[in-house]
Amino acid sequence: MRSRIPTLAAILFVQLLIAGALAMRGSALSASPPDMPFLTTPIGDADRILIDGPATAGKTAAAPVELIERNGSWLVHSAFDVPAAKDRVGGLIKQFAGLRHDLAVANTTGARRRFKVAADRYSRRIRFDRGTQTFATVYIGESAGLRKAYGRAGGKRAIYTIDVASYDVPATSAGWIDTQLLQIPADTIEKIAATGVHGPGVVLARAMSANKAPGPWSATGLARGRTLDQTKVGALVRAIDELSVDRVLGEAPSADWQTDRPQATLSIQTTDGKKTTWTLSKPKSGDYLVLKSSEHPWYFSVDSTTAGPLLDAVTPAGLAQAGKAPPHAHPRAN
Repeated sequence: MRSRIPTLAAILFVQLLIAGALAMRGSALSASPPDMPFLTTPIGDADRILIDGPATAGKTAAAPVELIERNGSWLVHSAFDVPAAKDRVGGLIKQFAGLRHDLAVANTTGARRRFKVAADRYSRRIRFDRGTQTFATVYIGESAGLRKAYGRAGGKRAIYTIDVASYDVPATSAGWIDTQLLQIPADTIEKIAATGVHGPGVVLARAMSANKAPGPWSATGLARGRTLDQTKVGALVRAIDELSVDRVLGEAPSADWQTDRPQATLSIQTTDGKKTTWTLSKPKSGDYLVLKSSEHPWYFSVDSTTAGPLLDAVTPAGLAQAGKAPPHAHPRAN
């Protein structure tokens, strides 16, 4: 019996060590009370946000999205300072400033890599700066359920489940630009002059009543025997009103875009006398068009389907009612 005492004592000692370690781990995980702010720094004062992701060890991440505040407005600095989508950046700051957390799910180095919230392995890394000061860095990792993910604040060990998902924070500049930047409200458009490579130009106009209600459209430049299709004109005006750009291509034209040979040029005049010119060019490759507005310095990518009604305006029968014009037709007013 006495020969077993040292062995039993050793087993008891190991058990006590294990129990102590588990107690310390549990204490560390529960050190922060539930329903507490995930971030405790004033990220609402940030004037610069960097978004990286995803990243894995040994793999170089793509250039980060960089958002900056200038004169009270947010710009996508990584996309030639194009305006960011209205309220999108403010919504992001508000979302992260209001994040709360319950008890930590883990706090070990291995867990940080497993949940993809490590410094070199993450789905998203978001940094909030003001000037040269970094307010907070957040690592977003694996999904933890519907609109939830594992998250960790930079400089902290604890990993929490937070009410945000990686797709809420796009890691491309295209996900932050104001895609509605070029839209012109339909009820303000009173004249459209369209020219292109497929035929003579068409000029559309409509009179506005005393109460500024738009009247029907008339056209100059249709082939003889053709009449204007008000439904097709409506589709054109609606396309201008609802135009959505996909991404910013740059501020200088590329030879591949063939901007010297535009497919269509639209001169749009509104009721206040303002004139805006859009040119659409077909690049040498790719299912998109390059759009340049006289109002902005940037060249935009527009989906071919979105641009369809704009291109129809410069085809011989694009805005005309169905029916074949007689041969040797000449342009006339309608």
